[in-house]
Amino acid sequence: MFKFNFQDKNDKKEDNIKDCDPKTEEKSWIESEEIIPKNQGDIVKKILANCSHNSMQYNEILLKYYTTEDVLNVLRNNIVEKPVLNNSLSVINADQSHSDLISSVYEGGLKIWECTYDLLNYIDQQKINFKDKSVLDLGCGTGLIGIMSLIAGAYSCTFQDYNPEILKYNTIPNVILNEGEYTNKSRFYSGDWSSFTDLLSSAQEKFNYIFTSETIYNVENYEKLHNTFQKLLKEDGIVYLAAKSYYFGVGGGISLFTDFLKKKNVFKYELCWNCPEGLKREILKIQFIEFCY
Repeated sequence: MFKFNFQDKNDKKEDNIKDCDPKTEEKSWIESEEIIPKNQGDIVKKILANCSHNSMQYNEILLKYYTTEDVLNVLRNNIVEKPVLNNSLSVINADQSHSDLISSVYEGGLKIWECTYDLLNYIDQQKINFKDKSVLDLGCGTGLIGIMSLIAGAYSCTFQDYNPEILKYNTIPNVILNEGEYTNKSRFYSGDWSSFTDLLSSAQEKFNYIFTSETIYNVENYEKLHNTFQKLLKEDGIVYLAAKSYYFGVGGGISLFTDFLKKKNVFKYELCWNCPEGLKREILKIQFIEFCY
């Protein structure tokens, strides 16, 4: 089990990762499935009607999102139906063990990771043009990056996160909170990257932009992540990957992932942003080799 305690935007504690289990064991990854937002409408109204929400302002874009504590309280207090609650035990168990990550069980979707803020700021500052573009928010969690792209004019956004309950009680409610009509331009998928990629590849779906944040902490998943980029990015598309330079206690990080990219020789990359102070954080811009930056 991994225990992540990354710094939240309003948390002044230093980043810390501990309780990394050195034992390698066979993991059973959740198969991908599509979560249909219209099936969530009544549940969202019922469970989040009285919940508070936070907001962040990026020039002309206002992002709203439900608080992690409120979403957890919904699950803790049995507000949802029993069959749904039983499927949400991975999130509840992770919360009870004060863990932000249990590999292949719960992958941290309730938390807004530090590099997500970096990526949101970068998108806003660079004024990335989303008009008529398709977007994949990979490892979306709260879905803020995908929501920003929709507000900025993307014609479609696909949200992917590992745990289905994250999409049902976190991502979809946040999309509806910002603008209910955005669900008509969105699709939502749970499950691991391998089965997710197979599912979308069979439908020949590809994206102009893939955004992903804090997803390279586990080197065992680099092959799956690279395969997702290779199969789901359009030929002239761009991946923006935000991450810490090194994840202490786990082993992943920017340098290891760029070494992996070099060996594969499919993508070019460049460092387009970095924060040199404290625990270093960086954003990579990734494209197919045959297309220049």
